[in-house]
Amino acid sequence: MLIQNNLNMDQPKCAFCSGGLVSDIEKNESFCSNCGIVARQNYDTADHQILALSGSDSDLESQAPTSIMMYDISLSTFIDKKNVDASGKQIRGYAEMEKLRKLNKFTISNDSKTRNLSKAMKEIRKMTEILGLSMLIAERASYIYRKALGKGLIKGRSIAGIAAATIYVACKDMGVMFPIDKIEEYIENLNKKNVVYYYKFLLRQMKMSTALQQPSQLVSRIAERARLGGKTQRKALEILNKIEGNPIISGKKPVSLAAGALYLAALNTGEHTTQLRIAVAAELTTITIRKRYLEIAEIIEKSDSANSSEDDELPCSPIPCMAKTSNRSPDNLV
Repeated sequence: MLIQNNLNMDQPKCAFCSGGLVSDIEKNESFCSNCGIVARQNYDTADHQILALSGSDSDLESQAPTSIMMYDISLSTFIDKKNVDASGKQIRGYAEMEKLRKLNKFTISNDSKTRNLSKAMKEIRKMTEILGLSMLIAERASYIYRKALGKGLIKGRSIAGIAAATIYVACKDMGVMFPIDKIEEYIENLNKKNVVYYYKFLLRQMKMSTALQQPSQLVSRIAERARLGGKTQRKALEILNKIEGNPIISGKKPVSLAAGALYLAALNTGEHTTQLRIAVAAELTTITIRKRYLEIAEIIEKSDSANSSEDDELPCSPIPCMAKTSNRSPDNLV
């Protein structure tokens, strides 16, 4: 997902052409919207490392970083079992160090909420790493989990299930394409039914609403997986703009519309691809691709016939194009 940094007037600029920077959440980097050069990586943590080194703020750089991913936000003290100082020298007084460790352990809160939060933060970090999601998703999921715990929604429910549901909510909030089936595929002891139940439970109890994904947001990712060129992607976006708001596609999955538009765009641009290749890239079936492709082609054909004065008519009608692909055997669709 791409985010334009236009929230304030002091946004970072490209050092080469002074163009605006665009942030890519999935790739965890920022690049110039004008010349395309990658300006910086790990932008989600880079902003927290820029500290003022003048006056009273000069001692901030020596402080340990805080993170919402840590159950105590890294505000507690930890005394290691190795009796050595910062320079590696042995510390005398073993008994005194043991007393300090016990006192430090007693000062740390050990109630049920703290234990729950500690386990949940570990689960969220582990799941996001297994699923290949960025740290921004993990931090957003941690924030949602903390709010749910504060409202008493976790008691009596699976910590792992709620953690997986918060990750899915975070992906929805940040517009990251993430099928919920992957949680069941890669995470043990979790199934899709439970995750969907906890997802709906969180939305209902916390009165949250997630924005629906637009098909245009999914075009670039599917095209990258299917190895389609930029010309085909631009054509697919034009097709999606034409059919936007049409009642025929109402209620259809955004990913299926994006995949169908990409296949139709590939036919118009002459780029060689198959329904099977796009179906694998979009994690759909070829039947779904075929249905959406025919529906989109029919909508555009009716629109072009009603406005015959337009110059961007499709060069291929849906029925002949379908005839070309339907005669192929499944072995030749790769």
